[in-house]
Amino acid sequence: MRVFTTPPVESITFGAGALDALPAVLDGLGAARPLVVMSGSLARGEIGARLRTLLGDRSAAVVDDVPQHVPRSAVVAAARTARTQGADSVVSLGGGTSIDCAKAVALCLSAGIDDPEALDGYRARREADGTTTLPRDLTTAVPHVAVPTTLSGAELTDIIGITDDATRAKHIYRFRALAPRSVVLDPEVAAQTPPWLWAASGVRALDHAVESMLATGSMPFVDALAARAIRLLDENLPRSVADPGDLDARSACLQAAWLAIYGITNTGAGLSHAVGHQLATRFDLLHGVSSAIMLPRVMAFNAAATRPGLAQVAAAFGRPDDGAESIAPGLVAELIARLPVPTRISEAGGSRAPFAEMAAEIAGDISMAGNARQVTESDIVGLLESAW
Repeated sequence: MRVFTTPPVESITFGAGALDALPAVLDGLGAARPLVVMSGSLARGEIGARLRTLLGDRSAAVVDDVPQHVPRSAVVAAARTARTQGADSVVSLGGGTSIDCAKAVALCLSAGIDDPEALDGYRARREADGTTTLPRDLTTAVPHVAVPTTLSGAELTDIIGITDDATRAKHIYRFRALAPRSVVLDPEVAAQTPPWLWAASGVRALDHAVESMLATGSMPFVDALAARAIRLLDENLPRSVADPGDLDARSACLQAAWLAIYGITNTGAGLSHAVGHQLATRFDLLHGVSSAIMLPRVMAFNAAATRPGLAQVAAAFGRPDDGAESIAPGLVAELIARLPVPTRISEAGGSRAPFAEMAAEIAGDISMAGNARQVTESDIVGLLESAW
């Protein structure tokens, strides 16, 4: 038996000028005093000024110094600011870092967490039998409105990635109550995102779409969403990178990320995501960079176990796949090659030294539950070496 669950986002406002609807969206949620989480560059720029004008004096405070990969210490510090300033809700504006931090602040406010180590009691764990467990439940949370500026899709999920400051391992948290209640997709806001960052996040959206089609939990409805996402990205991502002012292309990419994430939240991910979680945090890389490095290699590695799904990926690119050896990994690699993103660990500034240690973390990552092929730590080290 399979179940498709709609992510618990209540409304999505999209199109040019959608940001102007933010005050009304907050009013509809009864959010009188939001904490704003955004990047420093956005806070200092045109979009930050526009947001401050829209919110006026209803903003409790602005947190604009969250490091990439959302360390526990930054989460707890932001939550303390929210409590001190009497925030009753959260607004995130930015990429996955700002959005995940805002979700994590909502977790801390709703669960009474005021110590980084207390987060351990809520993170997801992959058990020895492959099942995923959550040690505690969370049924309600303060409202969160997300305004994404990248294509990570974090705004449309109930999943958070938080990094342990001491170990640099990224842990996953997942509670339906922590999904943003409302999302605003505005290509005028997204046009401010630098091309290199936009490109990397677009590869992450591609990874979501591809791994949802290849995961053990794949289903026809998800395949349709993912296929449309792949087609939109193939047609619009390079175009939107070349011309950030092309609002039609940026809007199409935002919608592709929306389609892609709705699929993967139901099917589970796989080895590319599992490797990416640790690769990105270990070497301080964008998740889109880790996807650019690993996705085609993982597709080839898993090919024997995912042949029907690979044929669907190729079809989404408009290239029927009738051969014994799939062309899908090559098509994904070709799209990535058209973008300004690294495709090797060495090129991205990583090191080979921790590969064995990383392999143990990757093998225990909850994303491995969706991988179609059984994988050993030795296999993982081999993949990392091939990507070096």
